[in-house]
Amino acid sequence: MKTIYENLDTSFVNLPALVRYLRGKSFSGLVRVELDGYEAEIVFAGEKQPNARENDRAAGRIAEGEQALQRVLIRARAPGGIVHVYRSVSENESAAIERAKIENGKIGGAEINEVSSAPRYKSAIIENKNAAAQNLSAAENVSRVENEKAIIAGTAFDETNHDAKSNGKTLDFPFDLSNKVEAKAKQNQLSVEDWKMLLSLIGELLRTIDERLASANLNFPAAFQKACAEVSEDYPFFNPDSGALIYRSGKMEMREQVNAKLFVAGINDVLRRILSKLGSNAKYAEAERATVQSILALIHHRKALYEKFYITPQLEKTLRT
Repeated sequence: MKTIYENLDTSFVNLPALVRYLRGKSFSGLVRVELDGYEAEIVFAGEKQPNARENDRAAGRIAEGEQALQRVLIRARAPGGIVHVYRSVSENESAAIERAKIENGKIGGAEINEVSSAPRYKSAIIENKNAAAQNLSAAENVSRVENEKAIIAGTAFDETNHDAKSNGKTLDFPFDLSNKVEAKAKQNQLSVEDWKMLLSLIGELLRTIDERLASANLNFPAAFQKACAEVSEDYPFFNPDSGALIYRSGKMEMREQVNAKLFVAGINDVLRRILSKLGSNAKYAEAERATVQSILALIHHRKALYEKFYITPQLEKTLRT
């Protein structure tokens, strides 16, 4: 990997625009994002879909894939973070750069520090060093220009008109990415019937947990609302203040349709937090075990539908942690 840029502040780097531009250029390399308690990498492999890996130390989550990418784009909106850009170097380019570096320290096969310091050699040494430096610069120049354009695109991107302007020229971005999870959440919507079915399944799941915990005198609706607030940075439509998702009296309401995978991922994140807190308190260990058994029974009973709506894999992982 070759370092292109380091220590760019997220205050002025628009990560989604940068990702869009790099994809358009079939970029190979990675973009690294560092925030307080959070690290992530977006890996580019030419024309392939970029892949994201994240390590959220605060939430205790290590993840990879599409949802991780969306969370990286959201997190990168926060100021004070650091962005690094690294480019993969081909074998030919790497060899050319290494040759230029070697030539920068040699004259006719002899090391500079081994050449006589007599006056007649000094001009040759200077000329050779200048020529080698020019060769090294030429080997890197093309990639530097392209990556400077990418950073300009990332910092000058206007989310209103989806254009990036640099030196009076407009750079067109062929990919539609956004650092707003709300926009992503509205993509790939289900049919009205399937969306109602998904809400019914999640409502049944929450009600089952509610009833089990109520028998242990635990207030699930309050715990659910608190956990929703905790994950709202990653899933803004779960923010209690937005009123988009409401659970009370055994019933769940969702006022707008969002991406099914993100919705299910958010529900699993909420339940993971609740079950983790129950399991960490010996007083409620029995309630936690009984709740897990009820969820497993529900998974078995609704197996086909749970798999259809991506519920099973994530929920089973939540129950194992």
